This record gives sequence, structure tokens and C-alpha cells, in this order.
Amino acid sequence: MIEQTPKRQFSLRTAVMLPFITVLSLTLGVIFYTQNSSYEKMVDDVSQKILSSYTQNTHDDLNKFLESPFFAVQNMVDQIERYKMYQPNNITHIQSYLEGTFLGLYQDLEQMDVLSFGGEKKEYIGFRREPNTGLSLMLQDKRTGDDLIIYRGKKESKDIRSVIKNYDPRERPWYIPAANTFRPSWSAIYANADERKDITMSAIQPVFYNDDFIGVFAADIKLDSFNRFLLKETKQTKGSIYLIDEQQQLIAHSSIGSVISLGTDKSQIGSRLYATESSDIAINQSAQYIKDHNLIHATTATPFNFTNNKERYFSQITPYVDDYGLHWYIVISISESDLLGQLQQEQRRGLGFGFLLAIAGLLIGIYFITQVTKPIFTTAKAARNIASGHWNNLEATGSIYETTMLMNAFNDMTNKLQSSFEAMRQQIIFDPLTQVFSRQGLIEHSKEMIQAGKKQGLLIIGVNNFRDINDSLGIIEGDKLLQSITDRLQLSFPEKDIAISRVGGDEFAVFFSQLDNVKQLEQHAIEIQARFITPFCSANDSVLVSISIGLVAGDLSSDSMTIWLRNASIALGQAKKNNFNISLYTPEMAEASLNKAIMTRELVLAIENNEMVPFYQPIIDIKTGKTIGAEALVRWLHPTRGMISPLDFIPLAEDNGMIIPIGKQILTQACLDTVSQIEKGLWSKDFHMHVNLSVCQLMQDDFLEELDSVLTQTTIPPQNLTLEITESRLVNHDKTTTDTMQKIRDLGIQIAIDDFGTGYSSLAYIHKLPFDVLKVDRSFIKDLTTENVESSIAAAVINMTKGFNITLVAEGIETQEQAELLVKLNYQHAQGFLYSRPLPLSEWPTE
Repeated sequence: MIEQTPKRQFSLRTAVMLPFITVLSLTLGVIFYTQNSSYEKMVDDVSQKILSSYTQNTHDDLNKFLESPFFAVQNMVDQIERYKMYQPNNITHIQSYLEGTFLGLYQDLEQMDVLSFGGEKKEYIGFRREPNTGLSLMLQDKRTGDDLIIYRGKKESKDIRSVIKNYDPRERPWYIPAANTFRPSWSAIYANADERKDITMSAIQPVFYNDDFIGVFAADIKLDSFNRFLLKETKQTKGSIYLIDEQQQLIAHSSIGSVISLGTDKSQIGSRLYATESSDIAINQSAQYIKDHNLIHATTATPFNFTNNKERYFSQITPYVDDYGLHWYIVISISESDLLGQLQQEQRRGLGFGFLLAIAGLLIGIYFITQVTKPIFTTAKAARNIASGHWNNLEATGSIYETTMLMNAFNDMTNKLQSSFEAMRQQIIFDPLTQVFSRQGLIEHSKEMIQAGKKQGLLIIGVNNFRDINDSLGIIEGDKLLQSITDRLQLSFPEKDIAISRVGGDEFAVFFSQLDNVKQLEQHAIEIQARFITPFCSANDSVLVSISIGLVAGDLSSDSMTIWLRNASIALGQAKKNNFNISLYTPEMAEASLNKAIMTRELVLAIENNEMVPFYQPIIDIKTGKTIGAEALVRWLHPTRGMISPLDFIPLAEDNGMIIPIGKQILTQACLDTVSQIEKGLWSKDFHMHVNLSVCQLMQDDFLEELDSVLTQTTIPPQNLTLEITESRLVNHDKTTTDTMQKIRDLGIQIAIDDFGTGYSSLAYIHKLPFDVLKVDRSFIKDLTTENVESSIAAAVINMTKGFNITLVAEGIETQEQAELLVKLNYQHAQGFLYSRPLPLSEWPTE
């Protein structure tokens, strides 16, 4: 009789693996060898089949996606020609037909954004699909005074979205190909001329009337539609799909985000990104592989693979060509884990399970198989429940030590994960420093606060010059100050229908869910400013904090808080510019922000195209009347808008750093012009060219090297060059700035302090700077008279600069009386409209 072993907890390794370790090792060795030798072949076969299948599906779906708009164009052109809808100078029949057909037959073609007809007589009729609002009529003919008008609706009315002057459809990228070839085709990808500037391509076909060419019919597809199309495709593939042209620029991709560049080293603002610039790793790396291995000229489907961060990606590039001129490439890239899923892990898990089953069956039988598999199964089921959000603990049962330990460890892990997820959720919803709502928390909480029939309001409060405060107090005290600001806001608004949030480093938001009118919101803003009059306590000191406030008010929908936060931020930026420091958002602010972005883009082009040119204003020896130098002043000669005032673009260029290349262009050209004029004998050999230098240029690490390069390139003698630095920009100078100024003088170049008197400096401060010329601002000259000359600031500057060994230049001289008074005060040089306005070199007097 066999003696039954008493139940006890023991090691699974001892119970299962030890008796047949040799057999197990042999079995595992054979299986491992077989698996290793066949795995790579299986992966290659599977990847090629799956990629080919995905590519074919995408190819077929893309055909359907593109053919539908083209069939629509062909059908409508056929109807227009067959029924002679076009009448000279009368497109009303086409207008009615377009409207009815768009709303009837082609309403479900979501990719088709615009249906339009442009005629040889510059007439234009089109209907544009609007999000959730139906169609917008776009019309240009005698009824609109030959201007292109975009209406808010499908009929002519006084409700107009925008008006475009001088619009000529015959010059548009969608018109020209069909007008030249008289054949249906796809247009190139281009930007629309309307207020949206969407990036689009068009299915186009010429239209004839009695065999005479009368215009072009077009159906527009926005590139965003291609992105949505590819996103649908990736729901089946789990990989990345993208379309590129022969230049490897993106047409569309399945990633989130636009294919339009914001400006990079490779692509200009508004152009399409190169695939190698994509933020999607699969797209970026596969495109780089295509470029490095010249696969863009492949005529058939070409598979390839690459490795990134130890993850293997299987890819395929396939040409896509249609009958209407498209020559694109479909590229699909799938990671090994997405391609095969958990195949390898499942194989190993199956091997382990089979191993345990065999050993348990041989040694202990069904009883121990149940004891081993039941806890594992229970744990796996609990893991699935956790993935579904059910945090239920397991009851540790069984007589095997490892499974009991596994279940206990699983319970510990579950509890820790639950705590971690809850803590993470709290960090997302609440700001960890101030314990008020975060930006995301405000967005979510505001949905619960909205009440029907009530207006809402949002304030964004920005701490002015917080970086300076943080630098002076230190990070720890700066954080305490932010906490104190939060406490003061909470004491000011304890009501439950008001939510306080920290939406940025030094920005706070206050959301009012119940307002009677906008005035009430403005009153709240004034009250907040009043509360900040009282200083904050920091360590052993008091800190006076000034704030600016941006306001937004109206009816908030449940999904509009993000837009409100953006608009309030725009208003905050405006508030920081005005004296009252409170600004209510208006749509014009968004337009101004857009105009700023447009001018920034044009500035980039202006620098590339050398549109910045110097104009020269003479500097006069005030006693002899002789021209002894000139100041180079930058002017922007825009190709379409003409002369643009420096006041419109210099502040923007200083903000975004483009003042540096602008300054270098002007400096280089001014030096070249000076050398040329001196060699021609038109300017004296001791002629002084004054060029303005921004502090941004001065603070460049390599500025001295660039300056030396300009001197070498232009061959100008250093003694003929003076660099002018505005006094107000030097108030917060440091030793590095002073050292750089001295090194400029060591090169033989003079330094001039420009607009003296407009900053916060004094002569006691100025004398610490290395300089040679002091230019007194025009504000101290314009009111100079015989009666006040001796007591004027201009006279005081003369007295205070005695012994400085510098040259004084009076700016803004407009009358002969001012010049004579300055002679009496012993000013050496003068500059102003009395002598000459700034002129291009071509208009400079030769005598």
C-alpha cells in the first residue's frame, strides 16, 4: 500500500521540474532550436503577405476615395455641356445646378470640400462645405461687382464671410492645367485663396460651350481629408500609412497632426513637410531608409525593414499612379510587435503550459494540474478585470507555495497600481504646487458647472515679470509666492460656482459659471487687481506683484473651454501691452495674432530674398555744414505692398530673433556701399558710416567673429564704421555686454549711444560704458528756443559731458533756428530733416 504524502506547501520547482530535469532540458532544447530556425522564415513570409494585403487594400480604397470626386466632376461637366447651362455673362443656371447636385447627389462624399466653376470671363461660382452648417456660396460675377464674395449660407445675402478683391480664377493652380491641355486631370497641391488658406488638391475638367472652351470645373479635396482616410485605414493595420510624392514630401499620413510645415531647416512655413521630418518614428525612419537607399524610383512594390530602438519595423513602398496625372507612393510601416502581436510570447507560454501539463500528468496527475492552473487562470482573469477598471483582490487559495505567493504579490501589485492611477489622476486634474485645478482639470470641471440660461466668463491672470521675481527670490520662494497668490484668489472667490485653476507657470484662471453680463466680469477683474495692491510676504521681505488680466465672456458649450483658454490667453497678451492691464477678448485680437504670424512668415521670405535695404541719412558738421557721415536705416521693400515702415516689423523681428540676420544684411550692404562711394571719390576717406546694432546681435557668442568677417568681406577700414546701440536697451547690461563693446572698439570701430535720454539711464551710468559718440534724442531738440536754450536739457548734456572726450550728435534737427542754437551750445554734429530725409544710395546727392 502506498503511503499518502501529507499536504504541505512546497516549491513548485521541487514538485515539478527536478525529477525530469534531464528530459525537460532535452525537450526544451529541441523545441528552442526548431523555433529559432523557423521563426525568421515565418516572420518574413507573414510580413510580406500582410504588407501586400494592407497595401492592396489601401490602394483599392484610395482609388475609390479619389475616383468618386472625379466621377462627380465628369458627370456634372457632362450635364452642363449637354443642357447648355452656361450662358455668356450668366452663371445662374450653373449656380442652381451646383447647389442642388451638391446637396442631393454628393452630400455623402465627405472628402469633397468644394464644387466650383471658373470661367474665361473671370466669373466664378462655387459651394464650399462648412462644418455642421451646410454650404457657403462663393460668387464672382456682375452681381458682386466682379469681387469674389463668400457668403454665410448657400444664397446671396448681406451675411458675408469675406470679400476677395482682384480674384482671377484663370490664374489659380486648379484652372491653368485644364485650360492649357483641355484634358481632365488632378491639379498640383496648393493653398486656397479664401480666408481659410486650406491646403487642397482638385479634380479638374475643362468645360466647352458649342466647342468653345469656356472654363474649368473643379472638385476640391483638402489634405486633411486624406489624413482622415488614412486614419480609417490604420484601424485595420495597426501600423503607419503615409502618401508621398516624388520629392518625398508628405501628402497625407495616418498620424495625428498636419503635414504642413511651421518652418524647419528643410521646409518653409506653409509648405508640406518632408516625410523625414515627421514626428512619427515609423514614418520618419522608413522615409529616411527610402531616401538613403533611393527607393523613391521603385516601379513595383518594394519591401524593406529597419530597426529603431531595438524594435524591428517591416515596411513596403508601392507606386500609386492613376490616369489623371497622379504619381504618388504608398508606404506602410508596421512594427514587429504590431505585425505579429503576442505570437512569440504565446508560443513560449504554450510551451511552458505544455511542459507543466506533461510533468504534472506524469508525476502528480490531475489534482496538481488543477492546483497549478487554477490560480494562474484566476490571476489572468483578474488581470483582464484590471484592464477593464475592476480592482478586485484575489482570494489566495491552493497548496503550492509559488502560486500562493503569486496571488499575494498580484494583490499587492493591484493595490499599488490602483493607488498609483488614482494619484496620477489627481496630478492631472489638480496642480501639485497650488492644489487648485490644473488646465485639464478646469476643462473637465467646467462641463459640470455650466447652467442653461446663464452666461459664463473666464479670466486668465498673468503675473508680470515673474521670471525676474523668480530670479531675485529663488525658485523655492517663487513657488511659495505662487501658493500665496492662489490663497488670495481662493479667499476672493469662495463660491462653489467659481473655479480657480493654474493654467501655466505664472498664469491662473478664474471661471465664473453664472454671470449676468460682461460688465460683471470686468468688475471682477478690477477687484482682483485691487487685491494685488497689497504686497505679498516672502521670507523677510515684501513683494509687490503686478498682474495683467485677459477676459472672455459669453455662452460656453461643453467642448469650448480649450478655445476660451486660447482666446483669454490672446487677450492677456494684449493686456500686457496696455496701461490698464485688463483686456476683453475680441475677434480682432485673433486676427491680429494671425496677421503677426503672416508677417513673421513674410519676414523669413524677405530675409531670404534680400528685401531689406539700407536708406542713408547724412550726418552734418553743424558748424561747417559739411557731410561727414551717414546713418544706415533699414527699409523693407515688399514686392507687393511696397515700402513697409520699420515700426511695423522691427519690434516683431526683435521678438523672434530675426533682427539678427536683418542686422547682418544691413551692416554688410552699408559697408559695401561705403567702400564703393569712397573709391568713386563721392565720399571722403574719413566718412563715418553709422549702422544700428541690436542688443540681440551684441549678445551673440560669435558676434565678434561675424563682425570681423564683414570687415574682411567688404574691406571697409574699421575707422570708417560706427555701430549705434540704443541707450534704453543697455539699461540691464552685464559685464559680458561691456566687454564685447570694448572689443569692438579695440578693432578700431567706434561705438555710439543712440537716442540718449529715452531710457532710464543717467550719465553716471553711461560713463561706465565704452563709447565714442553720444546721440541726443530728438525729444530734447524739438522744443529748443532762444528763450530756453540755456536752461534746456540739450545744454545740460553739454555741461555734463565735458571731459568725456566724446562727440555729440543732435538728432531730429528740423529748423535753421535749432541748428544755430546748437552751434552756440558747441554741439559738433547734427542729423535731421533740415538736411535730408533718409534716401536710397541711388538718390544720394553727387555734388
